[in-house]
Amino acid sequence: IINIQLAAAKCNGVILLPGEEFSFNQTVGEQTAETGFQKANATQGEKVIQAYGGGICQVSTTLYNAVLRAELEVTERYNHSMIVTYVDPSADAAIAESSGKDFKFINNLDIPIYIEGIIDGKRITFNIYGHETRSSERTVTYESKVLEVINPPGEMLYAEASQPIGYLVKGESAHIGYKAQLWKVVRENGVEVERTQINSSSYKMVPSSYHVGVATADPTAYAAIIDAINSGSVANVRNVIAIVAQQQALAAMAPQ
Repeated sequence: IINIQLAAAKCNGVILLPGEEFSFNQTVGEQTAETGFQKANATQGEKVIQAYGGGICQVSTTLYNAVLRAELEVTERYNHSMIVTYVDPSADAAIAESSGKDFKFINNLDIPIYIEGIIDGKRITFNIYGHETRSSERTVTYESKVLEVINPPGEMLYAEASQPIGYLVKGESAHIGYKAQLWKVVRENGVEVERTQINSSSYKMVPSSYHVGVATADPTAYAAIIDAINSGSVANVRNVIAIVAQQQALAAMAPQ
């Protein structure tokens, strides 16, 4: 929330003259501890990591949707590597200064525009002010079209030789993969007169992952846990862990 408040405040009050280009990264600036940003969840490839400024893609995404509805000219936009849940597929705008991802648009009108960013609790709103020249009988909406859904095949299990049998830690959560498009639909007096593809997006499928300890002096237990890992089933791994724990408990109770 702190990161979103800081990023929205940087965008609030921006005046863009005709022909000028807005850059989200340049407007917000560096996201560091020195500039007040906090560490929060951020996507990096197929992983969720902790990074300064994590979460501010919700700001760029909200502004992107306002820009689309104002029919300004978008010159640079990227989708996230994995699907996000706060907008429909292909309606997001990811930013990542380290990898060169920015969100940019041009004021293609003949008058200046004023950008207002408002934070109210956990709600963010962007208003774009200018001179409305569009007919009140003309409406613009955007439709997300999912072309393909790619479900994760199962769990990925990784053997950890430095950890004992019984160690089972969840890594990445599963993410469904998508291929999607965003379409602009223009209607006049309720009748569709234009349908244009705005963008296309591809979101990675990521299976859930677990890290499994395999260290043991018992070759039978080692073989059992390796077989469970190779089966790709967390249930099998948990079953082996339970059996090994039971055997260890019985061994500890037996007279020496």
